[in-house]
Amino acid sequence: MKSILTNIFLSVFLFPLYLHAIQVSINNLKPRLDVNGVIIDAHDGSIQQFEKNGLYYMHAMQYGLCEEPPNYGCDGAGMPSKCGFQMDHNISIWSSPNLTSGSWSYVGNSINVTDRPAGVVFRPHLVYNPKTKLYVLFWNYMRWNQPSLYAVGIAETPNGPFKLVNPALNVSRGASGGDFDVFVDDDGTGYIVYSQNYYMSIEQLTPDYYYSTGKSYMFDEYFVEAPIFLKKNNIYYVLFGWCCCYCMQGSGVLVHTSNNPMGPYTLQTDGDLACVAKSNTISTSSNALPTPNQGCEFHNINTTSIARSQQNYIIKVTNSSGYTTYVWTGDRWQQAPDGIKGHEPQFWTPLTFDENGKIGKMNWIDEFTLDV
Repeated sequence: MKSILTNIFLSVFLFPLYLHAIQVSINNLKPRLDVNGVIIDAHDGSIQQFEKNGLYYMHAMQYGLCEEPPNYGCDGAGMPSKCGFQMDHNISIWSSPNLTSGSWSYVGNSINVTDRPAGVVFRPHLVYNPKTKLYVLFWNYMRWNQPSLYAVGIAETPNGPFKLVNPALNVSRGASGGDFDVFVDDDGTGYIVYSQNYYMSIEQLTPDYYYSTGKSYMFDEYFVEAPIFLKKNNIYYVLFGWCCCYCMQGSGVLVHTSNNPMGPYTLQTDGDLACVAKSNTISTSSNALPTPNQGCEFHNINTTSIARSQQNYIIKVTNSSGYTTYVWTGDRWQQAPDGIKGHEPQFWTPLTFDENGKIGKMNWIDEFTLDV
């Protein structure tokens, strides 16, 4: 009788959970495709699920069908006509039910080019403000021979369209800003981590996230960019790497932890998660060249990224049992299968954490299974 009751319990109460537990395959050897089988033109942006059992949204750069520079990724950086530095790149929105290649649907542009401040746009990031009930989109834009700035837009849904509310976020470390990330804590307080003059800083945002409060913390490392800010088990993590201007060799991942979002932070002691000896990395079919003195080579000329990537974003993937996998993503600059910048791929891999919250070293992985 006990066995019968147990079977009934499993069938009635647990079977619905199994219906929602989906294992998907993530492949790093093939380009990501949309629902029409076309390579997704989406780079250096945020990927997240805002509602339980809802869609994953990606707000990312759409670089278009221009050709990659033949040598170094940032060749022609000072010329607006060059690939990767054009004034009309879109901040595109994509959605997917399960993150897999072939499942992505194009939602639209987050904001019209004519409705945003003029400049070359990089690294859009979206967060939800639980206090205002609005979605807040941030992006960095570069103006020729002028300081780079951060803009802020809002919308009622992640689908947009977004309305510009602040063309120049007032970060305290000067007017010029580089790569950044925005983090929302459990109490709804927002923070921005950003690079400026090759150093990394954190600032607390106002309750609406439109401005900085001026409260600031600065890290020690020099010549760094591409930060990620997250929290796991009451530990705050800030990850960033050496500057890598579309560099083919990729960059490293330095991990800093704290018990407070505003620091002080401690550098994880076992070194870089991604920079390894060049002999240990995968080969690439790209004809591009590693950019001298950038990425891993800035720290050690004999190293390169195990993932041949520059850090992009960490996706929090929570399954039906409540377990969260932290999926690290990086952009593989100058490695498009057809030489088109908009087709440059990404590398995704689950992060590992030990019992003390220490993040394990990264390895190349062709394919992995993810429980969504």
